[in-house]
Amino acid sequence: MSLKRILLVEDEPRDIRLAASTAESIGISEVDARSSIQAARNYLDNGLRGEGPLPDGIVLDLNLGYESGYELLRYWHSEPRLSKIPVIVWSVLGDEQRHMCSLFHVSRYVAKWDGPKAIQEALESLNDSVSSQT
Repeated sequence: MSLKRILLVEDEPRDIRLAASTAESIGISEVDARSSIQAARNYLDNGLRGEGPLPDGIVLDLNLGYESGYELLRYWHSEPRLSKIPVIVWSVLGDEQRHMCSLFHVSRYVAKWDGPKAIQEALESLNDSVSSQT
């Protein structure tokens, strides 16, 4: 099995397009983009209730205007079924953000300034690790 569906939590339209096209270029067929923490949480809640699908992976920006991606990480970390879903943090990263990603045990973290190739490599790596687990 490989990644078929990812939840993309991002508020910048340009970054949504970039991540979605990158995901699709490596065979991820469904990218469900949400631009707020509440919308992402509603999507995950629906999946937990069986009212919609759960994603195979999550790509999360930590800086969503007035919202913080850490809120979604806390929720993801607190729900056993969600915490099994791999997360890539794709954000503006400094030492503090990298440390927090480590504490939350996210699968990968990628700095946005590293460019499109970096998010592609992270998605490919995640896809490969999911494929090798089945």
